[in-house]
Amino acid sequence: MSRDALVVGINKYPFLKDSTGNYKHLNTPASDAEAIAQILEAQNNFRVKRFPASIIDGKSQVDPNKPFKTEELEKAILDLFLPETENPPETALLFFAGHGLRKQLRQNLTQGFLGSSDVNPGKIWGFSLRDLWDILQESQVKQQIIWLDCCFAGELLNFKPTFRRCD
Repeated sequence: MSRDALVVGINKYPFLKDSTGNYKHLNTPASDAEAIAQILEAQNNFRVKRFPASIIDGKSQVDPNKPFKTEELEKAILDLFLPETENPPETALLFFAGHGLRKQLRQNLTQGFLGSSDVNPGKIWGFSLRDLWDILQESQVKQQIIWLDCCFAGELLNFKPTFRRCD
């Protein structure tokens, strides 16, 4: 039984500012993600891909100072749940720690996003949780685990899915 994990911890948000103009960098996502990655490898037999990663102290670790762009996050998620191989993993786990964003589309309609380092509301919102939902629906992975440590994570389930008829 193969078990793959994508562990993402993003600290750096150079385009995201609060109402006073201060940058909204985070302190703990990278270290939290690295701790999760180590547990998954050591105790649960997962093959772990870390992002953003660098070689630190001679081994691949989640880098707290490295940015991670939306298209990189999208590719990593696609590679995990929709791999271009005939044998997808039995289990796939996505852990994301960083900013989560919610975009108000209409009065009672919102959309959630996983915030990547290039997030700049009004231009780039990050990776859409609706896109994540669609990917999960298309995936052949039997056991899908989504672990989101971010604001607005519940937006992943906050819409009415489209049901397809099989005729």
